[in-house]
Amino acid sequence: MTPTVTPRCAGSLTMDASVLVEGRSGTTEAPSIVYLIEGEETLLVDTSFGDPGLMADRHPGYECHRTAGQELDAVLADEGYDPADVDGVVLSHLDWDHCYNLDTFGADTDVYVQRRELEYAIAPYPMHAERYEAKSLGREPPWLTVDLTPIEGETELCAGVTAVPTPGHTVGHQSVVVEADAGTTVVAVDAVPTFDNVTDDPSAPIRRGLAMDEFAWRESALDVLDRADRLLPGHEWGILDAEPAGL
Repeated sequence: MTPTVTPRCAGSLTMDASVLVEGRSGTTEAPSIVYLIEGEETLLVDTSFGDPGLMADRHPGYECHRTAGQELDAVLADEGYDPADVDGVVLSHLDWDHCYNLDTFGADTDVYVQRRELEYAIAPYPMHAERYEAKSLGREPPWLTVDLTPIEGETELCAGVTAVPTPGHTVGHQSVVVEADAGTTVVAVDAVPTFDNVTDDPSAPIRRGLAMDEFAWRESALDVLDRADRLLPGHEWGILDAEPAGL
């Protein structure tokens, strides 16, 4: 079975525009995207943020919004799936806005994360503790509420679907490469968060987004662009059948 990828909107976040594209001023409303991969297995990349009220308390610099039908179980139902039908969840990284709602799934659903990301998220430097909702803040991170399956390096998840390390945005960020007859789709997530990170200037083909390691981010972004016939960024309205609410 040739795998397909469908990006879906699971809410939105209003944030400082420079988080997505360095040097941008003002605020922007960005989508929170999950990606359904249908192939030999049914996989979901990322699970979005938590209850918007809780997020307002924990992350006041980000206004989270979710309308009816954007809840994770509703998104899956709209695609014809129950949570129990999902064989595996791939967490691109453990920033709080990508890894809530894991209790939607049962024990039979594998949850994949790069081992390097997990090891760092357990005890990050203080400057990154908020991003991971680290235990040092007196919180229980949402990704510690389930059994995780750590993977190391490039890992084939099923035929035609491979998790690929793309560090930089976080130390253990990963993207997902999906091979099909029509070409290669790369679920880049925050390795390339928007199309505005990509330029037409061959001497400077990318504009950086938020990165723990600027050099690694650049190398990962260039790798993603080299692989992709179809690029699916992490916070890009242009890949969705949805529009910003203008909040």
